[in-house]
Amino acid sequence: MKKIIMICITLLLSITMIGCTNNQESNEKKDNTNQDTIISAEGSQKETSKEEVTISDNDKNTVEYYAKLIGLGREEIIDAMEEEPTVIDEGGLEFSKADIRVWFIEDGKTVDQIFTQNSEIDFNGAKIGGDIEDFKKAYGEPTAEDAGSAYSNFDYESLVLHVQYDSNTGKVIAVYLMKEWK
Repeated sequence: MKKIIMICITLLLSITMIGCTNNQESNEKKDNTNQDTIISAEGSQKETSKEEVTISDNDKNTVEYYAKLIGLGREEIIDAMEEEPTVIDEGGLEFSKADIRVWFIEDGKTVDQIFTQNSEIDFNGAKIGGDIEDFKKAYGEPTAEDAGSAYSNFDYESLVLHVQYDSNTGKVIAVYLMKEWK
């Protein structure tokens, strides 16, 4: 009986060691390939190297960077922002370091819109805190505009750039980037 127990324990330990070794080799292969999946604004996937991801991380204060976040899954956006978010109204998430808030489509899993008041983000030469006219220079004529509600919408790479401004001063106070204007 003792021999059977010893054989079972030895067999169990051997299987455990094989599993650990295979898992370690699998993780090493993943690290060696240096491949990450990035989701584009259109929702398509492409392979990119960690070096390319690092380059894009240096450009976090551009509209291009934030446009790439539209369409990401909940976990993907959390990983991309590299900070723990706070849950906000309507199931959204707030990333305080980046000074953005995101909301998801009906499934609650796919980023549909991003809100920011971050004056450091470069919107092709226009910035929050600047004039609405700067956005018109950068993006052309608005696709929708309401002076009473003080907003202008611009087309940006098949996304809507919803720019809110102070109706008295024309100073931009916030920007939404979203799939569609609702």
